[in-house]
Amino acid sequence: MNEVFSNSSIRTWSEEERPRERALANGIRGMTAAECLALVLRSGTRAQSALDLARCILAEHEGSLSRLARADVLSLQGISGVGLAKAAAVAAAFELGRRSASDPRVADQVVRGSHDVFQLLQPRLSALDHEQFWAVYLSRANKVVHYECVGQGGWTATAADVRVVYQRALALRTPSVVVAHNHPSGRLEPSEEDRRLTQRLVEGARLLELTCLDHLIIGENQYVSFADRGWMP
Repeated sequence: MNEVFSNSSIRTWSEEERPRERALANGIRGMTAAECLALVLRSGTRAQSALDLARCILAEHEGSLSRLARADVLSLQGISGVGLAKAAAVAAAFELGRRSASDPRVADQVVRGSHDVFQLLQPRLSALDHEQFWAVYLSRANKVVHYECVGQGGWTATAADVRVVYQRALALRTPSVVVAHNHPSGRLEPSEEDRRLTQRLVEGARLLELTCLDHLIIGENQYVSFADRGWMP
């Protein structure tokens, strides 16, 4: 594909250069990130094609889709050529991707270790700019019965209530739970509050004759497991 594009309308390009025609001919998976983004934008500006604008948006986020996925509508509008409609469309496209990757209807999978939990929750947690606390409720056979966000906080702390975690476990009649939260900074080292919270969760589970199996801290593309590290009380 030609790497040099004029700023003219998409209609004036050769067919092999048009994102829509390329999507039809090669399939969406055969397109570059910039071409996919151009389809979401639908149009460019008087000075830029949709593809040029898509490339500018990616460049503003250091070429990283994960950085772009964390951008909100307001910050996207700060890019020249991106109005409310385009910003909302881009943000909505990433949100749909996150929701499809973590659709609760794909639950009932078996959790054999921490990596299974990471794969389940990473699409929800990795792109956030604030902390969220999630609980994954498991059957006696370690099948995922349900998972949900049970607390959220600001940029540096998560509001997590042990009672909320176990009220749901009792309602679902699930004997065990794995909890996880994200660190937007990307640093995976647990804080003292993370350790104290894990202690309270384990103690609360024992009182109710339940089991807290693990606590994960999730970053952008990696995680740390309290159970794997031997940190569970």
